[in-house]
Parts: sequence; C-alpha cells; structure tokens
Amino acid sequence: MSNPTANALTEFDLCLALAQPAINSQLHYAWAAWKRRKAFSDTISIMKIKRDGQLVDSKYGLRDLVVAPLTVSLNVPSGKLGQVSVTMPLTSGVVDFYDEAQDQPSSFSFGKQDGWSVSFIVDLDKAPIDLTALAAIDPDSHQTAVSVIKASGLPDAVFSIEYLFMDLTKVDLLLDSDRNVSIPASVPDSARTKALSCLNLLLQGDLGKFMLGTVVRRNNLQAVPTFALTDFIFDVHADAASPLANTLSYLGMLANRPLPADINAARLRLTDGWLSPGMVDGSHGLVSGIMAIGKSVFMDKYLIAGLTRLIGRSPNESGLSWGYGGGSTDRWNSSDIINREWEKGVQWQLQLAAVPGSNRIDIGGRVSSHAYMDGYTMGANIHSEGIHMEGYQDLSGSIALVANGIGTDFNIKPTLTYKFGEPVVTKDDVDGGAKVLTVFQKAFTGSTTAEKLHNLQADLINQISGWLNRVLSNFSVNLTQHVFIPPGGGVFTFQNARFSPAGDLTFDVIYQAP
Repeated sequence: MSNPTANALTEFDLCLALAQPAINSQLHYAWAAWKRRKAFSDTISIMKIKRDGQLVDSKYGLRDLVVAPLTVSLNVPSGKLGQVSVTMPLTSGVVDFYDEAQDQPSSFSFGKQDGWSVSFIVDLDKAPIDLTALAAIDPDSHQTAVSVIKASGLPDAVFSIEYLFMDLTKVDLLLDSDRNVSIPASVPDSARTKALSCLNLLLQGDLGKFMLGTVVRRNNLQAVPTFALTDFIFDVHADAASPLANTLSYLGMLANRPLPADINAARLRLTDGWLSPGMVDGSHGLVSGIMAIGKSVFMDKYLIAGLTRLIGRSPNESGLSWGYGGGSTDRWNSSDIINREWEKGVQWQLQLAAVPGSNRIDIGGRVSSHAYMDGYTMGANIHSEGIHMEGYQDLSGSIALVANGIGTDFNIKPTLTYKFGEPVVTKDDVDGGAKVLTVFQKAFTGSTTAEKLHNLQADLINQISGWLNRVLSNFSVNLTQHVFIPPGGGVFTFQNARFSPAGDLTFDVIYQAP
C-alpha cells in the first residue's frame, strides 16, 4: 500500500474519498447531461439581457459558444469548508456587443488558440431529490438508482436519494472577488464585459446547480443493516504539494448512527490525505479514490461483536488486537488407604489482530490443561504419591478478506485458515506406584501424557473451532443498501482490501465507465 493514510475514522463510519482527476473525468458526463437537459447541441447562444428582473431577447450577447467540460480544483487557499474552484474553458464563440469606443455595434470572434476561460469559487451543497427529478437531471444516474432500489427488494419509501452539486447561482463574474478571468488584453473592454454578463446569466439561471454525484441510501425510519449508509456529509481535502491527491470525500454514518455533534470539528480532525500522488499518477497504481470502513464498525460492531455473542464474554482490546480468555478447574478428593487430592483444569486464549497494510486478520491462541494428584498416607499425612501433568496446544491462522463484485454487487468474502498444533507437554512428573496411575485413568484418559492432555483439551478445541466457523459462516459484508453514483450513471468497484494503520478497512476505488 503506497503511503498509507494516517486518518482514522473514529467519528465517522465510512469514507469514500474520490481523487480530483476522477472528479474531473466525471464532469465530462455531467456537462453532456446538462447540455442534453437544456436542449443545447454543441453550441450555446445567450442573446439575452435582464430587464426589470426578467430575461428578454437582445441583439447583443454570446453566440455559437462552445464550452469544454468544466474542471474542478479542490485546493482553495483560505477557502471555506466545502468550497471548490471551477474552471470553465471557452473553446470558441462570437461576442456581439456595442462598442462604446467606436459608438457602433460590433462583433468579436475567438477560438481555442486564444485561451479564453473563467475560474470562480463555488460552494458545494447537497439536497434531497426524487426519482422523477433525477431522471430529468441525469437519466443514466436515475437508471442506476432504480436498479439499486429494485435489487434490494424493498419499497422506494425505504430509500432516500440526495445529490451533491456545485451551487453556481451565486457566481458573479463581473465582481473582482473569487474569480479569475483569462481573456486576452487585446479584447475590447465592451466585448469582455458583455461576454462575462452573458456567462453570468448562464451560471445564475439555467445552469444553477451542477451535479457531481448522487447518493442512494437507507433512510433512518427503521432498523437498517450494519453496513447501510443512513446519513452523510462531504469534505474537501487539498494537497498543496500534489493536486492529483486532492480528494472530495463522502463521510457517512451506518446503521442509524448519528453524525458527530460538531461536524466541522470532526472532519477537520481528518488532517492527513487519503491518497498518495503515486496512487493516481500511475507510478504506484491507478485508482479513482479510496473507500474506508471504520474499525469501530467493521471490527468492533460486526466481526468482534459476532464472536462476543457466541463466546458470551467481552474481549480485552489493545490497539488492533482483541483477546478472549477463560477456563475452569475441578477439584475433588478420594480416599482408600491414601487420601488423594485431585485437580484438573483447562484454560484458553483466543486472539485476533488486524494487520495494517494487509487484508489479513491474524488468529492466535492457546488451549492448555493440567492434571494434578497428591496422595497422603492416611493418619500420618505424609506425601506418598503424585502426578503433575501440564501441557498446551497452540492455535494459529488467519482470516483473509477479499473484495468481490462491482457497484451494487459489492461484497467481502472471508477465507478462514487455522490449525491447532500438536500437544506440547511442559510437565510430566509421576511418583508412586502403578496403582496411582490406574486410579488416575478414571479422571484422565489416554495412553500417553500427550494424549491425556489432548483429550482433556479436546472439548475446548472443538468449541473454539466452532466459534470461528460460525461467526464467519454468517459473515456478509455488502454495501448493496446504498451507492454513490457518479454523473453518467457509472459505478465503482472496490479492490485490494487492506487495513490502514488505524485499523480501518480500506479499498482502492476503481471507476467502471458506463
């Protein structure tokens, strides 16, 4: 794993962090969807002027305008939370304007070689949307959303749909703040002003909200699965040294858990980047982003919780390790010509540890046993015979987590591999006569000391094996109860599962083009 993030999802349950190049690649689809919705072909004409609050036709404006897909920069120095910089490249067009210097109507043409563009700061926001409205905004996303809901087998009312958008309605390109206009100095001032005023009409009017993606999630009106998204916010993380590693993140809560009380403070604590430049520039990989499921959910509230229910006791937790333990001891007395004190006991430990940088949860443990007998001559109370046997069997193995499926078919399959070692005898002291050994067989069976110890430990070994097999046989991690839909309706696949240094389960996000 290249440059693992130091972020820890302690206040959020899930993060989908999309890299800036992935965002911009999707804006091609978003731009095409917007033009289709507004019935534009390859060119846009804005021959309008606002009069008394109403748009009316004008003989001046922008015509035959070709606008390349917008691009986004997630690095806004000194910007507010949730602000991005948008660049609109103007490929070609004609400005019809009144040339005040010449006191006559005039036109000015420009092309791609002239390098016209405008950049401005916008706020990100999210809003609820229904399927009908989504169909009008982006038919491809609508189709994917319908498929998600249909695949769940649940009614539409169980789901909430929200979309993230850039709010362009407050942009004013004629103001000096929060914008950068790249128009050559050779362009007449009147042409420049008319072009910017027409672009204002485009941004503030028809364009309005420019969609970045749609989230389908379970609503919070009923009990929901552990891994169903029920609420989310977004976050922008800039990397000043490498714009490729800038990310736009969806920070979500699962299974009806509430968002942090102080949302801004919680997301500001995610100070590290989610991606390294090498993960998006091809040098160490080529991913669209990172998805992470918090340790507190995946391990504590799911896998460890399942074991805890089976075992009936809570583990001791230390970092990325969880340990269970227990045991029992039986004591009794017998008497013939010798007073004998008997004791046998078994103890067990089970340890699970998430391994950072891998998809592995290591399993360890030990089952140990002992059998004691001390005999004393009746009346004299002199120790005359004894048996002291001790030994153990070690448990070793691992759970490997493998991500499968694309989009709504995503799931995680665990592979359990483990074994108990051969019995190890650590004490084998016997003194006294053959009668002692014969009597002792009634409490402890086996022809050898190792066999005796193994037989005494057998029930616990079977029990621990049963716990591991049962909790993983019910293992079903899937995210089919929610999905993020990029513009165009494409989906993501999640690969290369591994634990972060904080113990969050992370995946590479790979975009599957529609």
